[in-house]
Amino acid sequence: MKRGLIIYVTEGGQCSEDSSGLQRLRCHYRADALRVASSEFDVTYGWWELVTRGMQEVVCVRAKMDEASEGLQVLGPPLRLCG
Repeated sequence: MKRGLIIYVTEGGQCSEDSSGLQRLRCHYRADALRVASSEFDVTYGWWELVTRGMQEVVCVRAKMDEASEGLQVLGPPLRLCG
């Protein structure tokens, strides 16, 4: 089963797509595809994009950008959007 992951960054600024923190989270959640969201609209669009690309399960986690270490800190448990 293919798994997609949406990282919803709610605090601390923007996150770039090539951040090492994103790849760490991708491996941790065993995701085949990854999308970064900075608004609720981005979460919805990311979910739609992942589903249309064949992901049977889509999980969303809320994260905070840590400016000091340039990493991501997950806030709370993952939310399964589908699958």
